[in-house]
Amino acid sequence: MIRKIKPVSRIIKISTEIDRIKRAPVPRGDRFLDLDENWIPRVDVYEKPREIIVEAEIPGVPQADIIITVQSSRVEIRGMKKEQIPSEKIHYLRLEREFGSFRRLVALPAAVLPDRAKAFLQNGVLTLRLIRYRPEEDKETVVTIRKDEE
Repeated sequence: MIRKIKPVSRIIKISTEIDRIKRAPVPRGDRFLDLDENWIPRVDVYEKPREIIVEAEIPGVPQADIIITVQSSRVEIRGMKKEQIPSEKIHYLRLEREFGSFRRLVALPAAVLPDRAKAFLQNGVLTLRLIRYRPEEDKETVVTIRKDEE
């Protein structure tokens, strides 16, 4: 079976990895370059007054094979799309679908509350609803000066 490589897919993968390297001052363990992911899901990010929505296309991936990690400023979606090997020998005329592990880091435009994130998977589209974190507006605190440290 011959699998064609989509150049655009590889460029996005390299771009995502360069962004990750820029954010990480020191490589974590043996995962310096994560170019072994086979494909990268496409995402849309949009905002509403109180939340940020991230939608990722991950068709054919069961819910159990998806791991979502949310931090205050970014989201990581990773998992595995398993290739279904036919029981009989097949001669493919076209093979464009991608299989294997995937990982996508998404920088968020504003801070969110990770513990309030909600995820839904419907018709191959993963939707993350993230509540914006809004600190108290210009709260003023008076600090008292003491004579000694205690």
